[in-house]
Amino acid sequence: MPRPVSDAIADGLPLWDTYEALFFLVTGVFLGLVLGFLFPSAWRSFRRSFRQTDKYGFNKSTLSGELKFSPKNPLIALEEKPESEESQAELDLAAIFVAARYAVQENAFREAAALYLQILGSEKVSRTQTNKAMFELTQVYALSGLTEKAVETGLELLHRKPAHAEIFKFLLSVCSANPDGRMLMEILETYSGPKSGELAREVTHFLSSAARQLLARGQQREAADLAKQAVRWSPTTLEAKLVLIEATSILSQPDPNRPLDQAVLGFFVDLAELLRLSRTHSNRAPFFAFPLFAAWADFFDKNDSEVEQVVLRLHGELLSQIDFEAFAHDEIFRRDLDLFFGVLVSLRKGHPLESRWQVAMATLVSSGPKPVRVETFFWCQGCSAMQRYFLWKCGSCGRWDSLAPWASASDTGLDGRLASQN
Repeated sequence: MPRPVSDAIADGLPLWDTYEALFFLVTGVFLGLVLGFLFPSAWRSFRRSFRQTDKYGFNKSTLSGELKFSPKNPLIALEEKPESEESQAELDLAAIFVAARYAVQENAFREAAALYLQILGSEKVSRTQTNKAMFELTQVYALSGLTEKAVETGLELLHRKPAHAEIFKFLLSVCSANPDGRMLMEILETYSGPKSGELAREVTHFLSSAARQLLARGQQREAADLAKQAVRWSPTTLEAKLVLIEATSILSQPDPNRPLDQAVLGFFVDLAELLRLSRTHSNRAPFFAFPLFAAWADFFDKNDSEVEQVVLRLHGELLSQIDFEAFAHDEIFRRDLDLFFGVLVSLRKGHPLESRWQVAMATLVSSGPKPVRVETFFWCQGCSAMQRYFLWKCGSCGRWDSLAPWASASDTGLDGRLASQN
């Protein structure tokens, strides 16, 4: 105990000798607090050394037994048994991550999901560990086929990190098998990261494919919304624009009782838009794989004589839709018109004879186009690889929009490459 100040002054002793013990005590407490704040992990280790190991300590051998880890049984899963709050708080989160990942490898998705939820419910989990656990839990739900839960968990994580491109791309891939327009729009609205370069092209391709799937299911309005989003992501990409034409075409609208005059007029509106796009995009390979051509050819064949009458009756109005008079003597316009009519005629299924609507339209535009050979080969302008079917992305070099129609030297073509059959 330090000596009283009055005694120290009476005896003539210096105050340093009196308060020496108190000085070192205060200094030691201060340094301990500083080190505790600066090095919390070292401080916890220091405290654990004074605890009872069997009650509070972290025993690796006990943990390995609880996790059932062995070479014969690679699955690590925690036993379901009651644990005290103190021992549960001391459980190593890294070990639970390992346990969950081993469970995924063994296709034990329910056990893996329970482990990730245990991590998220821990009071010791950090923000980084929370994000990691949520991302891996999203993957577990996706592997389990629980698409809605995967998107729900992934969206919560995306709200935390709205500019994270990898989370955004993974959520889109989760929706690829069975796209849902509402989910996709929510994902697109949440993401706030960069929208350019390779990511923009990939997202455009995904949204275009999803829009076509929605069209096949009769969800025309949702498909049109996704197609518009695809155009916003990559305004210069032909793929998105073609899908938008397909989604907004009158033929894609669910109205079986529409007047035939309106349908034929809608076809010429689509044709005018295709002619406009063809003038701004030199590569005409995508038109060979344009699904709307086949739909129009099938529709016209089912209403052959009626379509012929409509074409003859609405002669002037139909030509005005494609501004025929302004481009009647334009060589590029005539070539593109021949190409589109040639592809349309080639996609007629099971109709070897010339149809009445085909003759009427050929007379209307003063043209007699030959059927274009749709089933052809495509070659990559980047690596010269040959593809049997048209792809937006080359399977060899990975370049986008690089495939062009290929024709042998003996074939004739509309522009040197577009082959025609006699």
